[in-house]
Amino acid sequence: MTKTKKCNPLAALTTAALALPAISHLAHADTAPVKTELGYRYSQYQEDDIDDNKILIGSPQRYEVDNHAFRLVTPLNAQLGLTVDGSYETMSGASAYGVAADAQGEPKMIMTGASIDDKRTDVSASVRHYREAGSVAFALGYSGENDYTAFNGSIEAEQQSADRLTTYSGGIGYSSDELEPEQTPGINRPTSEDKSALNAFIALTQVMNAGWQLQGGLFTGMHDGFLADAYKARDIRPDQRQLFGVMARSRNFMPSLKAALHTDYRYYNDDWGIQSHTLEFAWHQSLTQQLRLVPLLRYYSQSQADFYVDSDSINNSGYQSSDYRMSPFGAITYGLGIVYEEAAYRLVANVERYDSDGDMALESVDQENPALVNYNLMSVGVDYRF
Repeated sequence: MTKTKKCNPLAALTTAALALPAISHLAHADTAPVKTELGYRYSQYQEDDIDDNKILIGSPQRYEVDNHAFRLVTPLNAQLGLTVDGSYETMSGASAYGVAADAQGEPKMIMTGASIDDKRTDVSASVRHYREAGSVAFALGYSGENDYTAFNGSIEAEQQSADRLTTYSGGIGYSSDELEPEQTPGINRPTSEDKSALNAFIALTQVMNAGWQLQGGLFTGMHDGFLADAYKARDIRPDQRQLFGVMARSRNFMPSLKAALHTDYRYYNDDWGIQSHTLEFAWHQSLTQQLRLVPLLRYYSQSQADFYVDSDSINNSGYQSSDYRMSPFGAITYGLGIVYEEAAYRLVANVERYDSDGDMALESVDQENPALVNYNLMSVGVDYRF
């Protein structure tokens, strides 16, 4: 079987959240950090094998990703704080090359052999300048794989109201990516392609009372260039993608229970025809002054792209993609985190289970994509302050 690959799945999960400027915080601290903090996370991402009855040819094995992530946060002076992030990933497994109909007309997967071995490196740095009742941050980043490089930059600002109960924030980011696909004899692939992404967000955070904060935000983006998957058999997508979304967050602390409820909702829409809803609940339960448990439940549902097809067709001269990420489906994630924190250090661990299915979608799905992913994600880490 011809060797092929696709983008790192763990990278896809994290990059998707970053590329659509999701609001990663309710509000930054009012002042620059006064201590240096070093952090490390190890994560393992493991996709379930595909059922044999969904495969026409190829390996049932899917991706396994090991990720090592590092973070440094340190003060530069009384008004400047520096954050440096780095990660290194290794990936192995098989990928979906295409979808074809069997003799009964049912879509089946064409999988590669389990021979993919790839590595990915990410590094980014940001400097935040703290001023009276606000801050401004500048960031630069780089990501590299064997066949893919990306450079990105962003600027973000926050400003609090005079009573410090309202925070206004916004940001804009740009990424320039270049793809040089690995060539395989007998398969027609582009030798070099590029794409770019311009994203922006605005948000408002409101302190409702001593134990409750609300945040609302809007994000938008324009992606331009080669947006198809070069490693799939028939994947032809528009060279532009405009997106828009709304986010809402609530953080409610309940002293009598020594717990906090985090609620997040996101609506996403793009001009490819995809709409999605994400709803997440996390319960932060303090067991002792140092120990906290965090059970999590997340629901996701999306509609299909306008050009999504159940199986690849050489007779279709227009846009088409059988990629499961363009298909309609729903998914549920449930997990548990543990946090142990002392003055000088923090220990963290969490596990998540992700299950996707056509029947979980908000709207009816006539034909479920056979490549829908189910996976386990495990992470452990430590932060040290000095």
